Amino acid sequence: MQATINRELRVSVPMGAGSLAEVRWSVWTYLAAAEVAPGMIDDILIALHEAVANAIRHSGSESDVTVRVRAARTRVTVDVKDEGKGIDRRIPLPPGPPSLAAEGGRGLYMIWSLMSSVRLNSGHGTHLVMVKELFPPGHREHLMPQERS
Repeated sequence: MQATINRELRVSVPMGAGSLAEVRWSVWTYLAAAEVAPGMIDDILIALHEAVANAIRHSGSESDVTVRVRAARTRVTVDVKDEGKGIDRRIPLPPGPPSLAAEGGRGLYMIWSLMSSVRLNSGHGTHLVMVKELFPPGHREHLMPQERS
């Protein structure tokens, strides 16, 4: 696992469930240093975990999963990209609530529920872009004008 911090965090995640704890720790450390509120970090880490776990479990790729996290004053953007077969086009997006009896299928629903916006591109691999707004709409008045974006 490689990580580079220069206003953003980039992590290359090897295929394997053991990599999930390391990527969560790297992202938690980065977001805490960026002074993101703990509750927001929790939402982001759950969505990140689900996205990377889906890439490891479903992509069919042997290449590393690429994670990029950018913390700005008003939002955090998380990109997760794999080089696998892409997402099944029969899966409805955004996903609805899964059946309580289902053994799986909760990951995408959790991602869409926890993040402010989600964009999924699929073709050669899957590229998931998740954004967490750090202030509710209309609650950025206390920011300086140049910080409002």
